[in-house]
Amino acid sequence: MNSTPVVFFYVQHLHGVGHVFRASRVARALSAAGAEVHLVWGGTRVPSVNLEGLHMVWLEPLRASDITYSRLERPGGTAVDDAFLKVRTNQLLGAFHAIRPDILITETFPFGRRQMRFELLPLMQAADEADWPVMRVSSIRDLLQEGRKESRVRESLDAAGKWFDLILVHGDPQLAKIGETLPYAHEIEDRIAYSGLVTPASADVSQAPEFRADVVVSAGGGADGHALIAAALEARQFSRHAPSNWLLVAGSERNDAEVQEMAKQAGDGLRIERFVPNLTSVMAHARASVSRAGYNTACDILRVRCPAVLVPYAGGDQTEQLRRARIFQSRGLAVMLRDEELTPKSLGDAVDRAIERPVVNVEFDLDGAANSAKIVLKRWVAGTQSLSRQAAKSV
Repeated sequence: MNSTPVVFFYVQHLHGVGHVFRASRVARALSAAGAEVHLVWGGTRVPSVNLEGLHMVWLEPLRASDITYSRLERPGGTAVDDAFLKVRTNQLLGAFHAIRPDILITETFPFGRRQMRFELLPLMQAADEADWPVMRVSSIRDLLQEGRKESRVRESLDAAGKWFDLILVHGDPQLAKIGETLPYAHEIEDRIAYSGLVTPASADVSQAPEFRADVVVSAGGGADGHALIAAALEARQFSRHAPSNWLLVAGSERNDAEVQEMAKQAGDGLRIERFVPNLTSVMAHARASVSRAGYNTACDILRVRCPAVLVPYAGGDQTEQLRRARIFQSRGLAVMLRDEELTPKSLGDAVDRAIERPVVNVEFDLDGAANSAKIVLKRWVAGTQSLSRQAAKSV
């Protein structure tokens, strides 16, 4: 049994990159707390993610072809076949047996990533059959996808009960409880722990910003942000409080040609960047933030207390962002603007309304990364002590 816990942290982003930002923050917190953390990365590489202090395991990358998640493909667009899936599974299991972790963490699974069962089920089986104890943790956000078939919900709950020692919910129950989007959550209540919201460190927010802007628009890197970009390119002329000095962050996954085309349409008063290294420090000095309503962006808003406009993505059957935006609006934390309402004028008006709203002083736990490390390592220590006592009794 290791004196320094070894963590095997599996993360797979299929569409968008929000999951890896949250997972990497938790992984770095575990490393800072003294664990040896191996981050097992199954998607395309994202240069803007901070991986300092982590041991990386790079699997052959794959992604979902679109927001329906109905087809897995390689980064170039080629559909994956059984041979590729076999290579991935062997890579994953080989790494697990070589590293021999004390703690296995899966990001989202078993409450999502159903498409990855081809390798995750064998991984769970390997942990069951390992000749050393493995504590298993599911790392999930506070709001899950709603409207799932009852059979899928039961599948997730049964898997959680069978394989996992801890369900780590990265949220504050004062903002949202997991039972609001996970039916029958009470059945696994004894395994659930809330970490608080995984937000940027205060030191990152307090840094001098690389750019200064009155309004920061972060559109995200995928096609989900196209409508928001189109409206933002012309919205500032309709804002009374911030008619100029806007910054549009198009996303690191945009290519140079796309950014150049946006710049041609932008005109004076709007700067366009693919990526800003410390966006929260820019937001902290801005008069308003405009974004989708993903987990990370919402956490950034809470950390910097910036007036905000949330334009939730609700394409296909997606529900998470819409629910989050509604919660924020109901708590006075943001102005919500639906996609079907989105025009340059409505966006400019929404920015003004956000700036005019009084600051709401609501306290949430924003130290989710550090808390996650404490919770996981405390559970691991308790488990090792229990095993030691059992071994002593058997002698």
